[in-house]
Amino acid sequence: MKGSLVGSAPLLVIGAAVLLLASTPAAYAGMSNERLDLAAGLEEALGHFRALELNLDDNNAELAVVHATHPIAELYDAMKPTLVATDPALDRLVLDTLDGLKTRATTDMSREQAQQAIDDAKAVVEAARTAVVGEALSADPAFKMKLMKGLLETSVAEYGEAVESGRVVEMAEFQDGSAFVWRAGVIFGEIRGEIDADKADSIDAMFADVRDAYDDLAPPPRVAALTNGIISELDGLVAGAYQERLDLAAGLEEALGHFRALELNLDDNNAELAVVHATHPIAELYDAMRPTLVSADPALDRLMADTLDGLAERASTDVSRAEAQQAIEDAKAVVEAARTAVVGEALSADPAFKMKLMKGLLETSVAEYGEAVESGRVVEMAEFQDGSAFVWRAGVIFGEIRGSIENRHAAEEIDGFLEDINDAYDRLAPPSQVATLTNGIIRELDEIMGAGEAMDEGARLDAYVATIRQLLEDARAEYRAGNNDLALSYATRAYLDNYEFLEGPLVDAGERELMVEVEELMREELRTMIRNGAPVADVEAQIDTIQERMDTVAVIVPEFGTVAVAVLAVAIVAIVAVTARSRLNMALGP
Repeated sequence: MKGSLVGSAPLLVIGAAVLLLASTPAAYAGMSNERLDLAAGLEEALGHFRALELNLDDNNAELAVVHATHPIAELYDAMKPTLVATDPALDRLVLDTLDGLKTRATTDMSREQAQQAIDDAKAVVEAARTAVVGEALSADPAFKMKLMKGLLETSVAEYGEAVESGRVVEMAEFQDGSAFVWRAGVIFGEIRGEIDADKADSIDAMFADVRDAYDDLAPPPRVAALTNGIISELDGLVAGAYQERLDLAAGLEEALGHFRALELNLDDNNAELAVVHATHPIAELYDAMRPTLVSADPALDRLMADTLDGLAERASTDVSRAEAQQAIEDAKAVVEAARTAVVGEALSADPAFKMKLMKGLLETSVAEYGEAVESGRVVEMAEFQDGSAFVWRAGVIFGEIRGSIENRHAAEEIDGFLEDINDAYDRLAPPSQVATLTNGIIRELDEIMGAGEAMDEGARLDAYVATIRQLLEDARAEYRAGNNDLALSYATRAYLDNYEFLEGPLVDAGERELMVEVEELMREELRTMIRNGAPVADVEAQIDTIQERMDTVAVIVPEFGTVAVAVLAVAIVAIVAVTARSRLNMALGP
């Protein structure tokens, strides 16, 4: 079908691939889905505009009308709520402009008049992109790649509807597929200059294969396989570059933790430990960051090296406190410059990205504390201060994103865990207790990001009930024996490692009040009593009360599990039925 849209306007041969990206699939979970969805709709509209132009050039009135009306008929309704929420006047302009295309961009008008209408529509698309998506995210290479993926995935579906047995059975859908691949190519061309040449050549070849497949009206599975090859490459590029930025950002966060420890030691006039924290960033962190910094900006890399290298001399007890603080402020400024230049503003502000940084800091803090504390005393003060500083920095980051967390209960839990960890540091608690508390925060972060392990009904929720019961009895025995730290550890594990997994099922079963009551009894009251050395009788009475509540939980949880399994079974049957109908429809064709 050489006279098709593909034949008259060959697909753009796209260059592509590895670049310093600003995000990743995981980070996109933190981005506004509304912005991504609206941007995707705008990209499809631009694809339709391209198809409209080509049909006007061919004087094909019927197909010109199709592509002039598709944006208002198929895309606008999904975009409208976001547009209205952003700017009602902009929404009205988008509506009027798209609606007017069917009369302003037709074969009844001069080609110049029709093109002006299309150009007006393109301008409105860009205005909507700027107002809703924003310039920073719109320019973000990884965000652009996400849009590319959406266009390419949609193109596969369009081609599957359009081509059958080597012939076009739905020309409008065929042109849609071609236009969306073309638009993906345009986007890719905007970021190609930042891409490794070898990888770009590889993706060039893939796009050439897709172009040839359209020209040859290849079987839809062939086009799908070729297009998915490009999508797979994009996924790999985004993931690899994201990790590179995450690693650099993690190094910057640890540097800020060391700066905090440096400030505190300068305040205490502790020359020895001040030197330790002034030299750790250049000695332990810089080498890992250097390749990424050099790739982004060699001048920035030199500035980072010089600044960190000079910190031990400029921020010491040999200079005035004000002079030392200025050196630290200079180092903080360089850290922020590196964050902006390499990580980018959009990703740096993304809550999910920040939570990943929190996790890294907390995991490292556990290792540092484990090296530092032994039998209730500090054996490695530098490592102890490292762990404390990293927990502090994780708390600072959490304060920046707390307001954006919809799961208020999880946010409150993290607040409580941070207080508990600080208290554990003050008490020089056993490393196992600090690890348990810290892992509680990490688990909450995973839950917020949707990365936590799914609850397996096969693991049986009632097993958590049994474990809680045993841990509470262990806590009772150890407290009675005078082993308060061990008793506190058992009580903490009962809550963090077990009850946490019952909270969601209890809420879903309509038992929120019971869930909160047991949480307060176990997490707040029992642990506070043990920590404060309450009378043994009082602690045992508290454990008895919790055990009674667990009797109720034990009845509710298995019932919930049975309901959940039943609901899941119904859902699976429904999915199988839908899939079967879909396959039957595909087999029958249009």
